[in-house]
Amino acid sequence: MSSSSTAAATPSTAATSEKKKPVFVKTESLKPGTHGHNLTVKVVESKTVKATGGGSRGGRSSASLNSRGPVRLAECLVGDETATILFTARNEQVDMMKPGATVILRNAKIDMFKGSMRLAVDKWGRVEVTEPADFDVNQENNLSLVEYELVNVEE
Repeated sequence: MSSSSTAAATPSTAATSEKKKPVFVKTESLKPGTHGHNLTVKVVESKTVKATGGGSRGGRSSASLNSRGPVRLAECLVGDETATILFTARNEQVDMMKPGATVILRNAKIDMFKGSMRLAVDKWGRVEVTEPADFDVNQENNLSLVEYELVNVEE
């Protein structure tokens, strides 16, 4: 009986150590190449980008992997009271990103696109619509307008 109780205790301790309370950050604190961000943001605007089917580079293989057809993309300007950033919404995320909506982005990452930061949530993260937040979005500080240059540091 004692072996079954230790076996039962092991997953619960693993679950409690895995489940940390999420730390929410402000948009202005995002940096290039980082991931694991939790944010509460408002959608300022959402523009649907042309749906991609994979193109000529391996288009056949991506079509067989994704039987639901082309990937739907939208570029959404999201932000909080500190700053805004472009969020790349994919597939079902596109439907949630309505202008004026307040969304929680869990485990978001920063992708670099043409030298500027983009926020994205991949399969390891989650996008959820929540109650409207009571802050005004600071549109003066758009982090996606800052251009970064890759510099190799030699030691």
